Amino acid sequence: MKKNLRKVFCLVMVLVFAISLSACSADPNCGKYVCKTVQVDDMTVAVGNVFSNGASIELKQAGACDFVLDGVKYEGSWNSDGNKITLKIEEEQIEGSVSGNTLSIEKPFDVGMTMVFEK
Repeated sequence: MKKNLRKVFCLVMVLVFAISLSACSADPNCGKYVCKTVQVDDMTVAVGNVFSNGASIELKQAGACDFVLDGVKYEGSWNSDGNKITLKIEEEQIEGSVSGNTLSIEKPFDVGMTMVFEK
């Protein structure tokens, strides 16, 4: 009996892990994007020149997201409509677009720049 219970428990754990890994697979926009460049007017610079600790966005299942900016993590939500992405971080709405594995965020937090992220 004890041996069967262990097998059932292991099987349940494997199923839980498999479901959690594939939960976001239905939306191709899910995943972690790391900022590579920042564009201000006509000038493009590496993200490290603007944010020494970098920046990233993780689009999670059920519309949750994490936005890490210069080492500070902000939690929020997101949704997509085709290639358009809308983030809501700290009551700020941020618009962006996805093209392949590239996510571009325009004027985050009303700052006049575009951040380009890669998956």
